[in-house]
Amino acid sequence: MPQDYLQSKVLIFFLIFKLRTLLDIGKFLDLSVRFIYPWLLYPTISVFRSALIILSIIYLHSLAYAQVDLERGLIGCYPFSGNAKDYSPIANHGTVSGAKLAEDRFGNANSAYEFDGFDDWIEISPDDLQLDTFSYSLWVNPNAAPAYTTAMFLFSVGSDYGDQHVLFGDHYSNDRHTGFSHGCYQGVADNILCSGPSVEPIRQWYHLALVKDANDYTFYVNGQMVCSNSANGKKPFYGTSTIRAMIGARNNYGQASSGRIDDIHLYDRPLTKDEIDALYKGPNMPSVPVTGELTVSKTQICAGESVSLKVVSSKPGSVFNWEVDNVAQSESSSALSLKTEARTSDYQIKIRVNVSFDPTCFTQPPPFEVDKTLEIKSCANPPEETSGLWVPDIFTPNRDGKNDTWKIYNAAGTEGLRIFIFNRWGEVIYYSQGYTKEWDGRYRDELVPSGSYPFRILSGEKLIKQGSLMVVY
Repeated sequence: MPQDYLQSKVLIFFLIFKLRTLLDIGKFLDLSVRFIYPWLLYPTISVFRSALIILSIIYLHSLAYAQVDLERGLIGCYPFSGNAKDYSPIANHGTVSGAKLAEDRFGNANSAYEFDGFDDWIEISPDDLQLDTFSYSLWVNPNAAPAYTTAMFLFSVGSDYGDQHVLFGDHYSNDRHTGFSHGCYQGVADNILCSGPSVEPIRQWYHLALVKDANDYTFYVNGQMVCSNSANGKKPFYGTSTIRAMIGARNNYGQASSGRIDDIHLYDRPLTKDEIDALYKGPNMPSVPVTGELTVSKTQICAGESVSLKVVSSKPGSVFNWEVDNVAQSESSSALSLKTEARTSDYQIKIRVNVSFDPTCFTQPPPFEVDKTLEIKSCANPPEETSGLWVPDIFTPNRDGKNDTWKIYNAAGTEGLRIFIFNRWGEVIYYSQGYTKEWDGRYRDELVPSGSYPFRILSGEKLIKQGSLMVVY
């Protein structure tokens, strides 16, 4: 039993249960009102129940409409906004042959494709389209009516002797197809009859949808069912030779369409009537504002350090355009690594990110901006950080076996540990990364003289300890 069928049964059971529950509440309210206010007339009391029933119907309709999910099962999504790219997860981009970009039904330039009726088409891969259950949805605007007994094919998946298709015909195939229809095959010379009463007027937009579920083929024009035919237990037949998927022509490159085609949606499942209506009228879903946040990897940034910036957006598929002090950056991902300039005084860096969204078959939220001002500090003498290190300020490298090395406690627990020791002229006389070997008081294989030696201890680029070390003999 198909999963969609089970889901629909569960939904129907749930809705009936909700309605029965609400009606029982209505009866209870009737009795309660009569008991508390016995002087009220029955017609007045019944207003309560009537109002509750109306509210229940509205509530149940909203529950049913909430099942519209136009992204579930999407395997082809062609908005034709400047190209024939597929914006579904399959990314089955089309190859355009002759068709020209044209105005769509909203008046947007270069947002639909126009076909000349002779040798124009768009071809896509059929690999993910040879299905037993599916849905096709497309908008079409014919430039010409088909000649009597002929048809123009708008979409076709198949090969010789069999395909699944949507067409515009006039008494085509022995009067089996007039107007917008389909004639999907279930075997050689075995196809479905679907016909409207007449050929629709040309030069206007129509929404067409073909749904194949486990039992039936159903065809819609502008949200209205034209025909529904039982599959009689048979599966869709895709012909006997090389299978092709064509937009604007049949799979053999013939019977081409004259007109414009736009906003094709292909699904690997049967759509519901509410979903068909949503594709025709536009989904009646609340617009959720998209938000974003700019995060910084460091709470204090010292001049000359590198810092990582990241934008987190509540909607995936975002495009990020970065500006640093009003200068556009080449980075377009959500993260930016920024090397700050070494200066002797504090300064600021202004970050601005414009967040927009890739075009898809569905309405996208408007772009938005996030910005932040970074405070860059001159850290010539930065404050020490509290750490787990314990650092002695004196040692005696006199080889008496006591306190002969400068032992730093808990050094192994400090990430990226780096140690510098200087002489009084500022020359580095000792450097260690990780401090795996303790300093024994030597510089260039000679013991240093007694005295005070400045030291600095860093964790990565961060100063965690500084002071003076006494060497005594």
